[in-house]
Amino acid sequence: MVKKAILFDLDDTLYDYHYAHSKALDAIYPLLAKYIKISKKKFLALYKMANDEIKNELAGTASSHNRVLYFQRVIEKTHNTVEPKIILKMYKTYWDTFLNNMKIGKGVEQTLKLLQKMKIKIAIVTDLTAHIQLRKIDKLKLTKYVDYLVTSEEAGGEKPNAIIFLLALNKLNILPNEAIMVGDNLVADIEGANSLGIDSVAITNKKIKADKEDYKKPNYIIKTIPEVLDIIKDGEKI
Repeated sequence: MVKKAILFDLDDTLYDYHYAHSKALDAIYPLLAKYIKISKKKFLALYKMANDEIKNELAGTASSHNRVLYFQRVIEKTHNTVEPKIILKMYKTYWDTFLNNMKIGKGVEQTLKLLQKMKIKIAIVTDLTAHIQLRKIDKLKLTKYVDYLVTSEEAGGEKPNAIIFLLALNKLNILPNEAIMVGDNLVADIEGANSLGIDSVAITNKKIKADKEDYKKPNYIIKTIPEVLDIIKDGEKI
């Protein structure tokens, strides 16, 4: 089946999320330390605790990724009250630093450019809020290559929920077997795509166990984004 579109995950697929996130947390610590005596180790532990709590409480929603909620929870734990100015400053500092440290993955732009020439539509299918993901797309200078953005905020459900993939297919006006989903997460990206009959592509440097459950097995495994081009070309021969 000839493929008409590729659905790309964004974070840790088209750029290194963890590098930017680490830099952002590094910038947050001294800011908080101005207001309260706290070690960096303690701050990181509190942030993780707040992160885990919010994700558990709001699982399956885009709000579960909202950093302002994480920082609000941290301040509630350190100050036992709400401090709007501190929370908002932490939120702004986090995302400003994060965006400034984002670097597009090797070969990503060239790959998107070639896919565009091949008339392959491109959609970003991603969890988190639309506002932040739009800022990331703009920062990475991907706008001219991306036809559609679908976020969990817009869809009302997170990957692997079928609703987010169905919304992407609807925007693209294609059938599941006419698309490929590329992502790094075996549950969110691969399981989600497999459940709808969308060919799944896992981008990872890790070895995937042979006995991995069928519903989490990707159709293809790649280490770099440019390898997607070979998959598309193979599909044209079918």
